[in-house]
Amino acid sequence: MVESVLNMLKEKNEFPILFIGSGISKRYLMDFPSWDGLLERFWEKSEENKNFYGRLNILREELKSEKGLINDKEIEFYSNLEMSSLIAKKYNRKFNQGEINIEDFSTKDAYSTGIEPYKMGIKNTFKEYLIRSEKESEVENFKKALTKSQIMITTNYDNFIEDSYNSISQYGVKTYIGQTGFFEETIGYAELYKIHGCISKPQSIVITKEDYELFDKNSILISAKIISMLIHSPIIFLGYSLTDLNVRKFIKDFASSLNADDPISLEERLIIVEWKENEKSLIEEVIFDPELNCKFTVIKTDNYNLIYDYLLKIDQGVAPSEIRKYQHIIKQLVIDAGREGALRSVLISPIELDELEQRLNSHDALNEKIVVAMGDSKVIFQIPNKLSYLEDYIFETNELTTDVVLRFLANENQAGRYPFIKYVSNKKIEESSLHDYEKEKLRQRLKNHGNLNMQMNSIPNSYRIKMSELDEILSWGYVPDREYCIIAFNIERLDFEKVDQYIKKKVKDLVSAGEAKINTHLRRLLLIYDLVKNKRSDA
Repeated sequence: MVESVLNMLKEKNEFPILFIGSGISKRYLMDFPSWDGLLERFWEKSEENKNFYGRLNILREELKSEKGLINDKEIEFYSNLEMSSLIAKKYNRKFNQGEINIEDFSTKDAYSTGIEPYKMGIKNTFKEYLIRSEKESEVENFKKALTKSQIMITTNYDNFIEDSYNSISQYGVKTYIGQTGFFEETIGYAELYKIHGCISKPQSIVITKEDYELFDKNSILISAKIISMLIHSPIIFLGYSLTDLNVRKFIKDFASSLNADDPISLEERLIIVEWKENEKSLIEEVIFDPELNCKFTVIKTDNYNLIYDYLLKIDQGVAPSEIRKYQHIIKQLVIDAGREGALRSVLISPIELDELEQRLNSHDALNEKIVVAMGDSKVIFQIPNKLSYLEDYIFETNELTTDVVLRFLANENQAGRYPFIKYVSNKKIEESSLHDYEKEKLRQRLKNHGNLNMQMNSIPNSYRIKMSELDEILSWGYVPDREYCIIAFNIERLDFEKVDQYIKKKVKDLVSAGEAKINTHLRRLLLIYDLVKNKRSDA
């Protein structure tokens, strides 16, 4: 029962929508402020009277009497908005009077750009961050889990989510800020909606009473788009509490849109992950909220790795970022290149998307009519994509025949490095059933990539650092490009069994992520690993 809703998510193999709140940034980033903590910082800069909480208490009492608010969360929410509007006026005035300085932002900049000094100050507060050292391992799982989401929605201003996604995804995430994306047709995969603005566009930040009033006027568009997505994808809330007004408003909007008099069961579609200090397991509970008139699932834990592990088991064959790439390119094909006759058909795999996109963007695109055939690759032709090839080769599952492997290698770009030496020799080339031009391409691959010394010499000089322990290389925390190159350069000095384990983990991660575009330096490392492991006298 404890893990039932996540099990169902895994079994249905659905990419979820992730709704990510400030609790995630607080969990992973050092000194990340709470909402009232942020307001207090700016109050102290803009007000000589430092009694921030005294003024906040007065606002709360005024709101209770004026609005008749009795809910503590509502009181906190609206008093913070009133306080933020008050701070904005004071902060902006002091800036324009020369009493407050903002780095790389002058009064002339404020005049010419129309950006409020208060929001520029907020940008500078969040523009840099550091990961908590004790959370580094969990953050890596968080990054991988992001790539398993269909789309992401956040009320956060900082760039932690998109930075995390883009650090592990070759294709990256498309980011929409504020209301953008809700007024236009979008792909619906690998997208991030920053509905309360972003520090990359400071004026978009929703922080004052006036900002929220404008946001609320257009919020029906946001709810409508999310609700339409929910028909196909469950939503997981991370970094929010059940009492958060943003969460409750969304659930209320969704439930009311169904126009049902009876309580609505959404326990498999709406999942709220709540932080519970020191809780190592997942405590799952189906909640009925009479105010919202629906049921949903709450999972309480302090072990977010368990949540991420379930998301990482979702595998639809390709990553959402690649689905986005497919849809974008196929749409472009239909609109830009499908209006004239003489169609020529091609079959594409994920790795050919970049090449196809370049061809579509060329001057001759409209003169070259293309049809994309889509279907089960085993039915259309028996050639693997890069990931299935690497998985079969590195883990030696031997599910691919020699002819299939040779044809795959013959049809790949000659400049692309892949492990191949155990399948390719002059003898095997001659004995294969390939066409003569394919055989010649394999001979060229053997010549260009079959020599270990040649591959070692291709490693950039700045990465040729002698080291003898793999653990030591990994302990330095190098960026991936540098790490791959240093391991490759030292591969014959290292414990090869450890290198083998490292390589297999990297390939497993690639397959799990589902993205067929592979880092250039990692491909070189895989080839060098192969040449060392499977070297022959005739290679």
